Amino acid sequence: MLRTFTSVALLVSAAPLVAQNGTSDTVLHTTSRLVIVPALVQNSTQEIFYSLHANDFLLWDKGIPQKVTLDETSNQPLSLVVLMQTGGAAVREFDKYISLETMLAAMLGNAPNQVAIVNFDSKPEAASPFTSDIAQWTDAINHPDPGDSGAAINDALKFALNLLAQQPANHRRVILLISQPQDAGSKTTAKEITRITGETNTTIYSLTFTPQMTRLKDALKEPAHSNAPLNVGNGSYVAYFNLAEPLNMLLDAMRKDVSTEVAALSGGEAIRFGSRNELDASVARIGNHIRNRYTLSFRPSAPDPGFHPIRVSLIGYPSLTVTARNSYWLSVQDEQK
Repeated sequence: MLRTFTSVALLVSAAPLVAQNGTSDTVLHTTSRLVIVPALVQNSTQEIFYSLHANDFLLWDKGIPQKVTLDETSNQPLSLVVLMQTGGAAVREFDKYISLETMLAAMLGNAPNQVAIVNFDSKPEAASPFTSDIAQWTDAINHPDPGDSGAAINDALKFALNLLAQQPANHRRVILLISQPQDAGSKTTAKEITRITGETNTTIYSLTFTPQMTRLKDALKEPAHSNAPLNVGNGSYVAYFNLAEPLNMLLDAMRKDVSTEVAALSGGEAIRFGSRNELDASVARIGNHIRNRYTLSFRPSAPDPGFHPIRVSLIGYPSLTVTARNSYWLSVQDEQK
């Protein structure tokens, strides 16, 4: 039986800023913390590029250059939440999960890396305790129980993000979302997901099936129709998103395709799969990218509360591509004396 976790408040460190006129009764607390920015660097053939240093990277926060530190990824344990849709159209995808546990075990590696499994339909159903031995959940991963008709992706993401908020600050926090693209039935807003993702320094990877393609394949297995459906390919691609528009445009995009946009927002990747082999290859690819990302960090020079667009580039490497998170969220709290 999987044990259900309750959501917890996010913990942040705060430094007081007191009004200088001596007359205000309000003490403003603004978050002062390290912002983690995992960055994947690839060449034109999508091979991973190694051997870069901190001074090879440029990072802007709201257009202001920041002092960047390059951390040693091998010293940072991984806390991973595998978020699996079991409701709605996901039931038709279960045959592709037969070797999923084996692929996830390879992604996880050894202790102290740890993983928790969360299934969701119209709500997040349960979470396993974090463990370094994913094999104990083999049956639940490879042969999940069907859920109801829902696909509350935002609610499930919030649940997973709150689980990761409880993990040590020095851990790399990662969510692997396996779902359809669109949310169906969540109470959690896109803005909440944007905020909590940014506050918790979480990277999200999504493996997405297309319900329409699944229904099409089901139709092709049935007796022939007078007007047979058109086969339009396997629908497999990798999507990256470069934030260049205001927050409200980002939120609008997330409402249309939350799985892809939230991955891009956090600096992860969104991959669509249409077969078991594509799913296995995608999990292996993501595992390789998680292990071989550079880990940049900085302390904001202008700690304004709210949404912060950021941009990462390289100095002197025009042929290389950097994939990194494009925002974070800085919280603020007013406290009355």
